[in-house]
Amino acid sequence: MYELSVKTGRGKADIVAALEGLAAANYITWADKSDTANIVILEGWERESKQPKPPKASQFNQSGDVSYWTEY
Repeated sequence: MYELSVKTGRGKADIVAALEGLAAANYITWADKSDTANIVILEGWERESKQPKPPKASQFNQSGDVSYWTEY
């Protein structure tokens, strides 16, 4: 708890309230509230945002296609 307090600049009450909010929203489980080492992350991203998508494959993958060199 001390490290979170130092790194965030928040008091213990604010940190506990935020962690309880995450537990209520099912982002984490925190059964033994005596220490933050007992926290288990269930979901590591925000639900409102879209998942990152891999970049699209290049359109210049045909053999003999020189348009990459001539268009850029």
